[in-house]
Amino acid sequence: MGSSTESVRVTIYGEEYSIKGDADVETTRKIAEYVSLKMEEVQNRIASRDKVKIAVLSALNIAGELFGTKEKYEQYRIQCEEIKKKAGAISKKIDENTDVK
Repeated sequence: MGSSTESVRVTIYGEEYSIKGDADVETTRKIAEYVSLKMEEVQNRIASRDKVKIAVLSALNIAGELFGTKEKYEQYRIQCEEIKKKAGAISKKIDENTDVK
């Protein structure tokens, strides 16, 4: 993801923001759209119309998703390491059995 030097105008939950960050323009727009969607989902589940409360609950939901994704990533990383070790052991046995002496 390349750094963007231009400012991107986005709308999140009915409010316009000018964002300049590390993500490219399209990624920034997708992130803003995702945050807005999450805020709408929270607002539909709770009785409050307090934007700060909705933003905080949305941030907690997104953080929960992030933590879950990180946990799955770590599990997959460990599985990959185990597979690499097994593949290395199998490769070594094949090499040992195919050496011409």
